[in-house]
Amino acid sequence: MSSWSIVHRVRYPPFDDKRLNANAAPIFEDEIASNLSDDEVVKVLPPYTIQSSEGWLIERTIIDNNGESYDRMTEFLTDGKPFVELVKQQRRGWYILPNKLHGIARRMINAAVILLLATLVYLFLEPLLSSIGIPSVGTKSLQIGLLDYPILSIIVVPILMLPIVLRLIANFVDLKRQQDFFRTPIEQPVVEFDLPIVSGKPLSGRIKLPEELPDCKSISCHWQVGTLPPSREALIELSNTTEGSQPPVGLSTPLPHHWEASLDDGTAGGEDSPIERKDIQGGVFLRPMRFSAEGGSSKIEKDGTFSITPPHQSWPGTVNSPLHRIHWEFILKIKRNKQMPLLWVCPVHVQFPDSIVHLKDLEINDPRTEQFFIGER
Repeated sequence: MSSWSIVHRVRYPPFDDKRLNANAAPIFEDEIASNLSDDEVVKVLPPYTIQSSEGWLIERTIIDNNGESYDRMTEFLTDGKPFVELVKQQRRGWYILPNKLHGIARRMINAAVILLLATLVYLFLEPLLSSIGIPSVGTKSLQIGLLDYPILSIIVVPILMLPIVLRLIANFVDLKRQQDFFRTPIEQPVVEFDLPIVSGKPLSGRIKLPEELPDCKSISCHWQVGTLPPSREALIELSNTTEGSQPPVGLSTPLPHHWEASLDDGTAGGEDSPIERKDIQGGVFLRPMRFSAEGGSSKIEKDGTFSITPPHQSWPGTVNSPLHRIHWEFILKIKRNKQMPLLWVCPVHVQFPDSIVHLKDLEINDPRTEQFFIGER
């Protein structure tokens, strides 16, 4: 008779994952159950693997005392644990989308910095180029006030400042939109899902919308699945360190607000979203999930019913644990005539499919809120 153990392994991408070699980062392992008999092991959630091409990993394995893996389906397919605090605070209720200027400004920064460096190098080499007979361009001075400035600097500096100005404008616009949004709160929709809700099968149900939806253009239903960051406290405990010591690879030093409220893993440093009102815990912008897949979309019928096709690939069902947080959510998208869309988010408990899930070579999503979208852009 075999003795089985359940192991959760995770190498989760931090906020700035492009700066790290995933295969060089440590894998955190947590044995969540041990000494299970053959009869007991069929009554736990099945194994699964979620992995990116870079090597970021979320894996649940069931192994015996000889290191052999349990590669069969189990009978227990639903995680009945309550949603973690992160879901309750950051992925439930009404949300707005950030201004598009944030993404435009971010794309301009790299080009502006390259232009600045190229200009400085050119100004440094210009005397040498002139000495060998190559005519110079833009090095003549232009007097502004009491000082003379190279013409190139007058051209380059405004281009360098433009992304910063755009970010400032976008932040002020977002703050104004947040104030307008909370000044006239919208009633919460009421949604009922047809049970059971199973990964790989359509999500159907009925929704009752608020009576008043100002400036409404169109309404659609969506659902998506993805992974949320593991608990910072769990990662620190598994790394055999303390909160006051150097954090594990990929984590930042302690932050005063976010991670203490269990809202993120403390790797973003406030860069994942535009300026938000601090009196709203969890914020008003929906964060992208690093691994994720989107299902189809559905219009709402006159009687309030809807049916949404599942994601193309089969995903595990809902998992709520310190290391593994596989999250499914229903999203109501309201496009408006004069303003950015509204999103209403409702977490969903989803049952595992009837086959073992192995997802390989997935793409990692940008964690910034400006990159989040659902349905058609």
